[in-house]
Amino acid sequence: MHHSWDTLYVTAIPILVLGLLFGESHQALARHEGAACEFPVPEDPFGQKEFTDIGHRFLARDVRIAPHPQGVMVAGEIHNDRQGFFTFALFKVQLFNAKCTYLGANNFAIDSFELGTTRPFRVIVPRVQHGDVATYHIEFLP
Repeated sequence: MHHSWDTLYVTAIPILVLGLLFGESHQALARHEGAACEFPVPEDPFGQKEFTDIGHRFLARDVRIAPHPQGVMVAGEIHNDRQGFFTFALFKVQLFNAKCTYLGANNFAIDSFELGTTRPFRVIVPRVQHGDVATYHIEFLP
């Protein structure tokens, strides 16, 4: 029997969503979710004053975390070193513990992001305990 890609896509997506909703292990997500755990966890990844390349010609610095009633507040700065102007640039921050187990993530946007500028960001990652966080991964969502 031959299935079209549309049929496969419509069938696979609900199964994937159910698996993510009802799955019991975050470790499976950690392997799938981010690049942070592909490298050794730095001793102190937070508060670095030097820019770090986060891909797609964006740079981050001074990333720090603080407890928040809903989880963890992540704040820092992102520099636009890409070609051009973004009316709306979307990013994702992911948090991991010292064993590189995925803890949680959230997206954030920077509006009117001009080439060559550095802009602050703040985002709350819900349901994560401050003391559990050892490292992070930030990525641009094209």
